[in-house]
Amino acid sequence: MHLIDRVYGEVTIDDPDVVALIACPTFQRLRGIKQAGPSAYAFPFKKVTRSEHSLGVYLLLRRLGADRREQVAGLLHDISHTAFSHAVDFIVSSVEQDHHEGLKPEFLERPDLVAALKTLGYRPAEFYDDSIYPLLERPLPWLCADRLDYFFRDGLACGAAAPETVARFLAHLTVIDRTIVFTNAEVAREATAAYARMNRDWWASPTEAYIYNEFADALREALRIGLLRKDDLLRDDASVMAILEASANPLIAEKLDRIVCFRPERLEGYTPRVIPKTRWLDPPVQVGASYRKLSELH
Repeated sequence: MHLIDRVYGEVTIDDPDVVALIACPTFQRLRGIKQAGPSAYAFPFKKVTRSEHSLGVYLLLRRLGADRREQVAGLLHDISHTAFSHAVDFIVSSVEQDHHEGLKPEFLERPDLVAALKTLGYRPAEFYDDSIYPLLERPLPWLCADRLDYFFRDGLACGAAAPETVARFLAHLTVIDRTIVFTNAEVAREATAAYARMNRDWWASPTEAYIYNEFADALREALRIGLLRKDDLLRDDASVMAILEASANPLIAEKLDRIVCFRPERLEGYTPRVIPKTRWLDPPVQVGASYRKLSELH
């Protein structure tokens, strides 16, 4: 399998059993789910899909020397995202805004994934909990492959990061004691500042809060009147949007129009019901054979 990836360039996946896993319909569903959720309808340049990101996490883990099982965990870490990614988290509130994590066993136990994982020598239950894979997943503000890949990928897609900047960040990553660290403090500071800008200007911006809350109102109304069923959200973005757009419900139509035809003046005086999750970094930096948090360095 040959790819030209926006972050890692020209790459090949030559493990046939991994390629077979990627080809499974349950994984392929992620091609129809935008990482930016409803925001992709307001800003069409946000083209990153959950499939692209999941492949990227796999490639980064491989690059960092993770074992095969952790690489597969990277491929599957977003397998249970509902349509429009985190949009459902604005209906079903949680501190971490990770409703999809509770759905992971249901998706991993689908027959196509069960068969593909069996060929690889794994069981679905080995991938229920990403926290057992320290290169894949770490809590904020640590580095992990998931966090780094969406940072690089979204930065490039939004024009907030130049390819040479992302390449520099990648070139200064290494692994010490199963922990991803930067090898240079100045690069770590630059990455931390860039990550903070992404959080401020994109992931947790007033614009994102507006779009996600307006879209949540449309979803909530569609569920209330029976236009949508919860199972519909287990499909992809286009399937759900087609149902919403075909509705004669004026509230749904109004909410969708406010997103697709977003105008900055709509933010004036707007108070979101749910605030997007805030993200930040305090990355570990290599010091000799060990590491220290960037905040501990002078």
